Amino acid sequence: MDQPPPAPAPAEGRYLGWLNAVKGLTISNVLVIGMLVVIAIPAYLVWRALDDEKLLDRFLSTYEEFSSQQAGCTLRHAQQRGGPDVWAVSSGFAFTGSDRWFVNVALDRQPDREEINSYCEALKLIADKMLADDK
Repeated sequence: MDQPPPAPAPAEGRYLGWLNAVKGLTISNVLVIGMLVVIAIPAYLVWRALDDEKLLDRFLSTYEEFSSQQAGCTLRHAQQRGGPDVWAVSSGFAFTGSDRWFVNVALDRQPDREEINSYCEALKLIADKMLADDK
């Protein structure tokens, strides 16, 4: 009697299947697979980056600080995660160890030099009034 050959072990059959699939590839198939890999890796990295909260904060947020020795105030510009720009003119009025106390004016636009000087003078008057009331 003719009996069929015994079936290969499952792992051996799997390897033979992969080997036959690789043998059947043409040059154009290999080039297409290579191009897909070249496109897929950067796309995957971008997808992972867009899913990372810390990385998004790092690359989409802005914080700048400009100190003015003449006016005695600081102009700050902040933008969180690509949101709207926030500008602030601030004046420090108390320092305790590493703690700093500020009064400031927050704006939705960049102030010009005259506005900065005007806000700075007003902030100094407010800080002086706060310190005088404290005594």
